[in-house]
Amino acid sequence: MKMNVSLWFCLVLTTGFLASCDFDEDVKEKTFNQNLQSFNNNYNKVDSALVLIDQMQIEIDKVEAKRDRGEINEVEAEAKSDQIKNSFGRRIARASNVNPTTKLPLWANRLGLSEPQGMQIDVDFSQSTSESNPNDGYNSVLLVYRGGYNQAMDQARIIASKAHIPMSKDFEDAQILAKEYGIESLKGMAYMNFEMGATELPPYTLAITVDEDGTLTISATDTKKLAEQLETE
Repeated sequence: MKMNVSLWFCLVLTTGFLASCDFDEDVKEKTFNQNLQSFNNNYNKVDSALVLIDQMQIEIDKVEAKRDRGEINEVEAEAKSDQIKNSFGRRIARASNVNPTTKLPLWANRLGLSEPQGMQIDVDFSQSTSESNPNDGYNSVLLVYRGGYNQAMDQARIIASKAHIPMSKDFEDAQILAKEYGIESLKGMAYMNFEMGATELPPYTLAITVDEDGTLTISATDTKKLAEQLETE
């Protein structure tokens, strides 16, 4: 399995800096060990997630094989595949979440974002990174909340309005097309301060989305710092 180059680079950079400073040897050793432990923990979690993904694919392939042999029909195959994905999905999210979080960080509050009221945060899927952490190198946050559909739609509208985040142009166009062709109204919502595939992005990309099952997701990313981080990999 390939090692995460950015984490390795940050570890080397951090330990190299410590070695160049006039610190007590015990302090240097303790700091090095802490960074090494953090790196190993993150690496092991990613490795575990990849193993689960492989296991999930094996189970899905078994279902597809049964469908190809005519042992189950298309509807049954789709239902079984969805069941497998749902079963493994949370385990994969939990295993791959190296930076779990339960709240919106201060820097995101300063961007105008706020948290929904009366909804339950899903810690397995919620995570954040910080530019002050050498293992991360940039600010980002992904918060997932569960609740009723109407509640999620209302809260998303309130949060987007306070943060001055417009409805996604792509989602707006999809709504217009659905109305013109008499298609049943689209479920969910998407507010974004950027457009997918745009060549230029704002300093921070902000998005608030609602799925048809009432899942509300808030995300924010420092795009400049992220680009710098990717250049080092």
